[in-house]
Amino acid sequence: MLADEKIRLEALNPNQSFIVQAPAGSGKTELLIQRYLKLLGLASYPEEILAMTFTRKAAAEMKGRVFSALTEAQSQQRPEQEHALFTWELAQKVLEQNQSREWNLLDNPARLRIVTIDSFCSSLTRRMPVLSRMGAGLNIQENARSLYRETARSILSLTESDTNPYGVLVRNVLRHIDNSKEDFIKRIVQLLQKRDQWMISFFDPRENLEAHPLNDDARIKLEKTLADLIQSRLGELNDLFSPAIQKSILQVATFSGRNLENENPSHPCACLVNLQSFPDTTIDSLKTWKGLAHLFLTQTNTYRKKPDARLGFPSGKDAVAKQMKDAFVEVIDTLQTNPALLTALAKVKRLPRGHFTDMEWDLLKSTIRLLAEINKTLKHVFSSRQITDFTEISLSAISGLVQKDEDGEEHPTDLLFYLDCKIHHILVDEYQDTSFKQEELLLKLTSEWNDEDGRTLFIVGDPKQSIYRFRDAEVGLFIKTQERGLGNLHLIPLSLESNFRSQKNLVDWVNTCFQKIFPLHEDANLGAISYTPSSAVLEESMTQGVVYHPVPHDQDSHNISEEEARKITDLTKDLQSQYPNKSLAILVRGRTHLTSIVKHFNESGIVFKAESIDSLTDRSAVLDLLSLLRALRFPGDRTAWLSILRAPWCGLSLTDIHALVELNTTTPVWFLLNDHSRMELLSEDGRKRAQKLVQSIHHFLNGYADRNFRDVLEACWIKLGGPACLQGTNPDDIQVFFNKVEEIIASGQEEQFENFDQILTDLYASPLAVSGNAVQIMTMHKAKGLEFDFVILPSLGKRIKGDEKRLVYWMPHGDDLLLAPIEEKGGETSPLYEFLSDLNKEKEDYETLRLLYVAATRAKSQLHLFGHLEPSKEEEWKPHSKSLLNKLWPHIKKEWLENLNETVEQSPAQSKSLPTKTHSIHRLPVDFSFPNPADSIKEGSVVEIEEEKYIEPEYYWAGNKARCLGNVLHRCLHDITVEGLAKWPEERISKLKPKLKSALLGEGLPLEQAEEALKSGLLALSNVLEDERGLWILAPHKDAHSEYPLTFFEDNKYIRNVIDRTFVYEEVRWVIDYKTGTHKGGGKDLEIFLDNEVQRYKPQLERYETVLRKFGEKLPIKKALYFPLLKAWREII
Repeated sequence: MLADEKIRLEALNPNQSFIVQAPAGSGKTELLIQRYLKLLGLASYPEEILAMTFTRKAAAEMKGRVFSALTEAQSQQRPEQEHALFTWELAQKVLEQNQSREWNLLDNPARLRIVTIDSFCSSLTRRMPVLSRMGAGLNIQENARSLYRETARSILSLTESDTNPYGVLVRNVLRHIDNSKEDFIKRIVQLLQKRDQWMISFFDPRENLEAHPLNDDARIKLEKTLADLIQSRLGELNDLFSPAIQKSILQVATFSGRNLENENPSHPCACLVNLQSFPDTTIDSLKTWKGLAHLFLTQTNTYRKKPDARLGFPSGKDAVAKQMKDAFVEVIDTLQTNPALLTALAKVKRLPRGHFTDMEWDLLKSTIRLLAEINKTLKHVFSSRQITDFTEISLSAISGLVQKDEDGEEHPTDLLFYLDCKIHHILVDEYQDTSFKQEELLLKLTSEWNDEDGRTLFIVGDPKQSIYRFRDAEVGLFIKTQERGLGNLHLIPLSLESNFRSQKNLVDWVNTCFQKIFPLHEDANLGAISYTPSSAVLEESMTQGVVYHPVPHDQDSHNISEEEARKITDLTKDLQSQYPNKSLAILVRGRTHLTSIVKHFNESGIVFKAESIDSLTDRSAVLDLLSLLRALRFPGDRTAWLSILRAPWCGLSLTDIHALVELNTTTPVWFLLNDHSRMELLSEDGRKRAQKLVQSIHHFLNGYADRNFRDVLEACWIKLGGPACLQGTNPDDIQVFFNKVEEIIASGQEEQFENFDQILTDLYASPLAVSGNAVQIMTMHKAKGLEFDFVILPSLGKRIKGDEKRLVYWMPHGDDLLLAPIEEKGGETSPLYEFLSDLNKEKEDYETLRLLYVAATRAKSQLHLFGHLEPSKEEEWKPHSKSLLNKLWPHIKKEWLENLNETVEQSPAQSKSLPTKTHSIHRLPVDFSFPNPADSIKEGSVVEIEEEKYIEPEYYWAGNKARCLGNVLHRCLHDITVEGLAKWPEERISKLKPKLKSALLGEGLPLEQAEEALKSGLLALSNVLEDERGLWILAPHKDAHSEYPLTFFEDNKYIRNVIDRTFVYEEVRWVIDYKTGTHKGGGKDLEIFLDNEVQRYKPQLERYETVLRKFGEKLPIKKALYFPLLKAWREII
């Protein structure tokens, strides 16, 4: 029995709401599917249940697994595995509900509402375009950075206006960033990418941002939030001091303060002079706490070894001074026994004052006012382009669910009332990656729910795997929801612990390591997540769970990368040799960590597949093509033209390029190429190459005004010989480039060509097509949700990239927002800005721990860690302080150093540097000519494809009605044969009336004719189920098929036939064609009608017989027509 078996069963209670914490490998998706099936088996309609996740891939996987469970449940074979059997039984109940309520899910899987949150929001805005203020017909752009840049440039242009009030604000901001326009644009883009954080947290998205009351009350509220946070930090530090150490600290602190007050009153410790008792944790005591921190810590935040006169401890042989110095050293020794104290004291040193200065507040007000204009301008850009992004969709969807009255009270809209009636259960996957806007959406959707009305919310996720903060994920929301529920709903917290993925040795290592390096206590505001151990379901393996591979240090970082790549290559070969059928993955923090590994893999012939790793801009052929694009679009772009001259299709030497442009920095390169005197300065080879370039490019330079620029660019590239200069670039990557060009032209956003290089950085090269069990190479983020037998983590010793400066620093804290205005470039550092920056670094550090957890838990059998150490003053060797290896260091230090000593047989100084390679240029020969074209396609007679023609009954008076009725009845009869006669009792026919009517209307029949055809259809189905011949036709038979398609070739035609019903009975192959026509009258007239029908359709059935013979049928074949409306049967002889 599983350790968490009871918890898993409890999670399926359909009457209760839950939030489930599911660690890596715990079978989270299986539990989510079981919950979905459980609810579906009790629902009146499948649309009552809404399951939402964050990615299309996850939604497709979940929908596929639900559908597979239903498909497998159709078979009577019970699975042997216990968890699979339970899912099978739940799916069986769904199928019973499906039949009794006639959902027809297997034919209509779209009724399963399993969607991404973004697509759900998009559907809401389409339903209510006015309420959501989105309008209709907008295209969604997943990466709207180019539109953000256009918005930023529009805001920047306000500086030219003397009358626009926002121009003053922009100029004020520019002064603080040294008037750097590009820096301003960069920071505005950054703001817009994360605007849901400040839109949801600080502004009401339904109000006019320009009218936000930035008055004294707003200032007091923001300052109180800041003061509360500072006081909590002081409280954390205070709790670390025992009463005994407090008394000792008071003694040395007052001694230092008294001396400094006289000798250096501006010293931070001078404030300690009047310290009568240990300081409290209010904001008024901040200065005192800072004085204590400065007393014990150096400028680099290490403990002082001994005090001196500068710290208020006079030199000399004074007995009191000597006694105080000894007491100081004793205090330091005591403080060092608690490692947490050093970090807490260092944090207090950097705490800001608990209020804004007037200058900071004025700047902050200006920036917030500017945010309003930024948001307004973005909406205008979106509207003018008929484009939007998912953030705008989400914000608009939220605004479409509620509206405010004159008093500011929120009320549900008609859309929310509609959803409230329709949706009874919501399931959310990967909730640890939710953002503020997504939490707000859930709050609105469940605002009218309560714990007693039978509607439930089921949230699943693992906060230890929250690694998408750069996509607005806020892990603190998971913790808050665990603690206080969501809105009116109380969610019962559950935690899974079974690990089905990894062998026991690996699970034990992960438990021990991450319990040591994860924070002890959770903090929703900082994203601190405590670690809860998992329980291994799989037994121990003979292999070691985790293997350490220290890489010797070298002064040259390139040599370290090369040595590490060599070791990884050898390990990969060894693992593939021992375990040829096992999967292996290399997971990296950043793409730059792979350069040496990919090179060694290529040299060693190791087959690998790298997805979203190689940016298009890493391909030289793509960069050359980019230079050509810029040269054609912007003929004055000197850099682009110089790149073209150096590209393989021209290939000028550096000497020739220098001669061409020397001493002339203003004349466009194109003019220089057409200057005869300049061309004479080149070598003979250079002149030939330059002249050929001019001849090839001349016709295209201004030839795109009335032509598609994509076609012009591609034609010019081919004319220059571009396809012969791919140098290993996949042709598909070139196609991606051209497709992006065409996409921009089609959207009418040709100004995007100005920053096309930035657009390319978001496009990745196509992974090479590989066969067999290739090594998978991807980022740690990309690997989330995947698993591999062996996982290699390289470059753990490399430092992590730091945070970027912001226009305004904002950070959600509790239910409020912390704000700091921009720092002045080159000016004094802002304590407030630096404080928020430090908080952000803490959040980033915690997420880095979670990223390591995700990477480590991808392994099923074995995990391999690679990294290097650096020389240190405190220790001989230690990891870089900002590396992933440093995060693991508390757990792996001892064994890592032991392995390093075994690995290093010579000192780093004796290591050999790799030989420097000489640079060579790849270029086409000067006499390059195009290859001969392939032979023309040989023409022959045209092969036709012919569908079987519909033959209208001779005596049927309704015309088109017969064809429509026939189509619907054929589908019904097919369903009966598939589902079985047992599931089609007589009473089911009467319940089919609305569906049959819809189907007939869907065929295009007018309402009146549909009503008439409906009566005939219901009569036909009743006749079939009453007629012995009809029951025999639809009953199960050997080798039976319904609506059986067969295609054959005859007279230069492919003819497609569909046989209504065929089966083997008593060693005879029967071929039966349904005829849904009728005939008014009886007796001889009816017999004549039936005989005529036989003659009419005899050639068709004989053709069926011929086709079956061609497909190898050996049994005797009998053919017949069956008339459901007449209960008539005619065998064709």
